[in-house]
Amino acid sequence: MIYVPNKYYKEFKDYNKELKLLKGELDDKQAKITLAKFLRQNLGFTCELISGFRPAMYQEIILKAMFNRNFSMFVAARGAAKSTCAALACFLLPIFNKDINILLAAPTFRTARHIFSTLEKIVKSPEGQMLQECFSETASRRADLFEWNINGGSIRAIPLNGEKIRGFRANTLILDEFLLLSEDIVNTVLMPFLIAPSDIKKRMDIVEREDKLVLEGKITNEQRTKFPNSSRMIALTSASYTFENAYKVYSDWYNKIVSDEPIKDGKDGNYFVCNISWEAIPSYMVEPSVIEEARAGGEENAAFLREYGARFVDGSDSYFSAKKMHEQTIIDGQKPTVLIQGNPNKKYILSIDPSWSSSPASDFFAMCVGEINEETDSITVVHNYAVAGSELKEHIKYFYYLLKSFNIEMIVADNSDGNFIKAANESSLFQDANLNISEFEYDGDLINQEFSDMLRKAKKDYNKAGNKICFKRAFSSETNRRMNEQLQLFINTKKIWFGSKLTPNDEEYEAAILKKIPYDPTKKGGDWMDDLISTQDELIYQVKKQCSLIEVGSSPLGKQTFDLPQSLKRNRSANRARKDNYTTLLLMSEGFLAYNAIMKQPAQEAVGLFMPRMVGRSTLG
Repeated sequence: MIYVPNKYYKEFKDYNKELKLLKGELDDKQAKITLAKFLRQNLGFTCELISGFRPAMYQEIILKAMFNRNFSMFVAARGAAKSTCAALACFLLPIFNKDINILLAAPTFRTARHIFSTLEKIVKSPEGQMLQECFSETASRRADLFEWNINGGSIRAIPLNGEKIRGFRANTLILDEFLLLSEDIVNTVLMPFLIAPSDIKKRMDIVEREDKLVLEGKITNEQRTKFPNSSRMIALTSASYTFENAYKVYSDWYNKIVSDEPIKDGKDGNYFVCNISWEAIPSYMVEPSVIEEARAGGEENAAFLREYGARFVDGSDSYFSAKKMHEQTIIDGQKPTVLIQGNPNKKYILSIDPSWSSSPASDFFAMCVGEINEETDSITVVHNYAVAGSELKEHIKYFYYLLKSFNIEMIVADNSDGNFIKAANESSLFQDANLNISEFEYDGDLINQEFSDMLRKAKKDYNKAGNKICFKRAFSSETNRRMNEQLQLFINTKKIWFGSKLTPNDEEYEAAILKKIPYDPTKKGGDWMDDLISTQDELIYQVKKQCSLIEVGSSPLGKQTFDLPQSLKRNRSANRARKDNYTTLLLMSEGFLAYNAIMKQPAQEAVGLFMPRMVGRSTLG
């Protein structure tokens, strides 16, 4: 359904009909103007003509809205090609609007670069030779800026970090993954980009000329030229939760659209919002089997409504409350942020959920680092790792980096790890550094006297100086239930917090980007440090998302289970939903519980023993 309120309704000339009525010959100028009008009204045809890419009907409608509205939000299901739509807008808008400057921004520079790369792919395709003529010869790619000039303007992909980005100005702002952008970033960093209009010199000339006419009494102030609001902000997002900023902005724009308040020409902006569910996407763009699997858990399932129905949901009814985890996330700009290197005066717990598969569709090899807050008896997630299909040596390199960069007090690993700790100890990297992690016994499932006895032994065996700091946790149905209940309790009682993003914090970001860390990733470009930071910002959101997807069920034997919805588990693609970062959070909470119990356990007093000895006197005959 498409809804346009009366205040937005305008009569548009049908240039297609006018074209049919043309007779005779046109001079060169008339031919150019006529062609431009025709191409502007038929954006889908124009796109296919110059680039070879034929947009779907819904994409053409969205592109027209992006042209005609100052503020547009595109909320779409998985597979709805949001990035492709943005890439099409990147060349269509400048072609019809000279001197326009477009900024591509997203929570991570990687995401912004993805839209830029999609644009490059379309332009450089064999069918895009006409489009190639519109651009400068090559795009400029720097570690902190991708740029391409077109029709007197530019398209720039930028990272949202550092003071220098505040100097950018743009007429069009395209924001991908809008749900991950905080309200503060949008209002204080991004919106100011749109202050300067693209035709500022032309406007100055008109104002100066009209100033003279007013002084001469030839026109009145009311007759001055009214300049339209030509700035654009285009937000692309998946649906999320109603307590997040994306929904707040969506609701605000929607209410402005349906309100009876008239638009003041030249002053107020106008708005467009859309929700594109999987049902609105052409069948050739959607894999039916994926949809069938996704909705097997029910079309009213919250995950299905968000991911495929493009609907915002409440999020407070999941076992691990998404709303509470959101409220216990440090506000962007405040500390603690996610960390690339730990504070030497702080203590950290590391959890590990290994995966040995080399397939990109496998589970993540996941790790999680939590910073202990001794004053509040809580822990804050400050670092995560999630990689699928990589070699064992890469996981060991990352493990080594974490041990050297954080003051790790305790390690807890999934007992089914295939002895990752042993493999790390035997690696040349660990042996050259004379680093050996050893294990002690801890069992949180024991109760009463057995637990007390185990705790006394764990206190005796634990040895930070000797790196005897690791214990393993086997997962039985009872263990799984207890640990999930414990994690839920920690979340509900604010024992677990989540660090703020590093990128929006200028001071912390600049300090982090200059850090020298003992990690050299294989097959990474020169900007890998920025990618590492961006990945941490992304994973702090993903760990909460994975937790919010967990459902409580029962096994065929009647045991309680905690797992992803069956509809998500059936998807075995590389981009499937996973729960490995949730598992590391579960293990980290167990490690935090164990650390507190062991540290509070009184040290055993040395017991003096009297050893009797028989003294005999020899008899000499």
